[in-house]
Amino acid sequence: MSESVALLTQASGYGILVGVGALFAGGMILTTKLLEKYLHENSHSTETFSVANRSVGLFLSASAVYSSWSWATELLWVSTMVYNYGIQASYYYGAGLAIQIAVMATIGIHAKKKIPKAHTCLEIVQLRYGDVLHGLYLFFCLANNLLSCSSMILGASGAIGIIAGNLNIAASTMLIPFGVLLYTVVGGLKATFLTDFVHTLILLLVLCFLNTSVLTSEQIGGLDGLYDLLLAKDATGERYVEGNYNGSLLTGKSQGALFFGLILTAGNFGLTVLDSSFWQKTFSASPRATVPAYLTASFLIFSNVWPLGSIIGGASIVLDGTPGWPTYPRALTSYEIDSGFVLPYVLKQILGNGGVAAILLVVYLAVTSTVSAQMISVSSILTFDIYKKYINPKAANKQMIRVSHIGVIFFGIAAAAFSLMLHYVGVNMTWMGYFYPLIICPAVLPLLFTITWDRQTAIATFASPIIGLIAGLTVWLTTAKHYYGNISITSTGGQLPCLFGSLTALLLPGVLSIIISLTIKPHKFDWKKLKEVDLIVKENDKSSTSSAAESIAEEEEEEEQTIIKEKQEYNVTVETGSQQDSDSKEFDDPIVSEPAKGSEELTEKELDFWIKVATGAAIFVLLITWVIWPLPLYRDWIFSRAYFKGYVVVSLIWLYSTLLIVGIAPIIAGRSSIAKVFKGVYHDYIKRDGAKGKI
Repeated sequence: MSESVALLTQASGYGILVGVGALFAGGMILTTKLLEKYLHENSHSTETFSVANRSVGLFLSASAVYSSWSWATELLWVSTMVYNYGIQASYYYGAGLAIQIAVMATIGIHAKKKIPKAHTCLEIVQLRYGDVLHGLYLFFCLANNLLSCSSMILGASGAIGIIAGNLNIAASTMLIPFGVLLYTVVGGLKATFLTDFVHTLILLLVLCFLNTSVLTSEQIGGLDGLYDLLLAKDATGERYVEGNYNGSLLTGKSQGALFFGLILTAGNFGLTVLDSSFWQKTFSASPRATVPAYLTASFLIFSNVWPLGSIIGGASIVLDGTPGWPTYPRALTSYEIDSGFVLPYVLKQILGNGGVAAILLVVYLAVTSTVSAQMISVSSILTFDIYKKYINPKAANKQMIRVSHIGVIFFGIAAAAFSLMLHYVGVNMTWMGYFYPLIICPAVLPLLFTITWDRQTAIATFASPIIGLIAGLTVWLTTAKHYYGNISITSTGGQLPCLFGSLTALLLPGVLSIIISLTIKPHKFDWKKLKEVDLIVKENDKSSTSSAAESIAEEEEEEEQTIIKEKQEYNVTVETGSQQDSDSKEFDDPIVSEPAKGSEELTEKELDFWIKVATGAAIFVLLITWVIWPLPLYRDWIFSRAYFKGYVVVSLIWLYSTLLIVGIAPIIAGRSSIAKVFKGVYHDYIKRDGAKGKI
């Protein structure tokens, strides 16, 4: 890392890290308490803390899923890849996100049918295959959580550091998880859902502003201006891209972009399938919302990277080296490029400090959303798959909640420390993004088969990921040695070694699992064994309405008794068919301390229907994103003006549509619950205090 560029002051960085962090923590803690009081949600119930009581509606689920795939590194990395390989890289980034969400829709509805009371994917492994395989996949899942969370913190802290006056990297790394710890400990998964929604709304508003502002700026000159500037770069040969048709920035035939997309897709399969937080979002969604929510997010996820890459990534190419560029007159260093700094550099030149501050906020919100989900994921694994399974099998709600809280704090500190270590050994965002698929991908297909294929055997489930891990690492290192002549951070971060290693690690275990299962002691598993297991955590007498009730004053206990009474009256109202809050089921479903009501459960026939829909949709998304759209463009052709303008315009339409569907619709759908909370606050505090003459 050579010269560095400070875009804003350190005070702005600390303002985001401390001020916004504290604001969100306080806001989410307050929201959790209000939901507990006025919607009778019980954040001290393990079921609510871990899986939001399995009753989250369509729009909130879709918003949370969308937020879960809105990684901080995603926003930074797509601009970097367009800068390196041309406009087509923005498309391949979107293609590398969409298919995994569609696959998770399939997984989620299979889980709803076969093990509706699960909390983590590892519970399924243990019940089907036993403790040995449970331990093996425990390693893969925790490694995935640590690597994915750390890579997000690493990329975000680096970007925050470069934006905010060379803010100390250790400070930003440790401060990122701190505010998240507070509201995640208090609110659990429901707090994560609510922060995901707020993050998504702010993210989409900022992206709409940034993309539109950059495209219409005087320096870019709109659609025609951007096309002409990119074409001029092609004409001068100044940015000849090796592996692209004629070295052009405006071609669909881009070898580097294609290889990047394949590596990203492989890695994202590992990040999603092995991340229990994504399974938890399927467990937490109401049965009728699971597939529609995930498919909605799958179709919309292009909005994050498609316009950002094509507009701001394209702008980075044409503005680099011009007066006003933050590094002018020197060229960008490889460290700056690989760390994703081209995005804030473009915004600095075109929009000034306001644009840089906006992306600083978005990066922070994106990384904290990811960290929150990872904290819940790891705490659930520690609680259900380690503590309850091996340490205290008879643990009830109170003990489980305590362990969950400890798990959140432990993982937050561990992930920050691991990220800091990665920084000091010289690892950057791009190397990390290319590396982690090698570690986490070997268990992807065997884990998918665990919930979808009844003929996979324990031997196949055990052997295939181990062989895949060894083979993937071997291919990675040997190809790095072959192409670069040595094994180093630089050579192992090359595209071809990572591509060959990642595909080996992902695909080989699937092939081996099928062969071994069908040839060595074939066996057919009975899914009824999973469905019959009762995994619901029993409530203590007092824990369902108190967090640490024994140490709270007597007046608070009386207030809790009032809440219990109101809750009982509420349940009677629900059971007698009242329409109260019916509209709110899409946003903040009134959650009680037991599973979703039977009226929300699907019949066997309905579950089979949704399985067919999800499977068909996953195949459709795969064909569209990896065959029907990109392959006809992979030829000797440079984008015409009409195609390029249509490409960018449709990406903006996609972005604004996403804002309406996952940003605005949850508010409309949840208007009844929102109104109920505001009415409660008004009557209990504002009106009462006004009557007393206090305001």
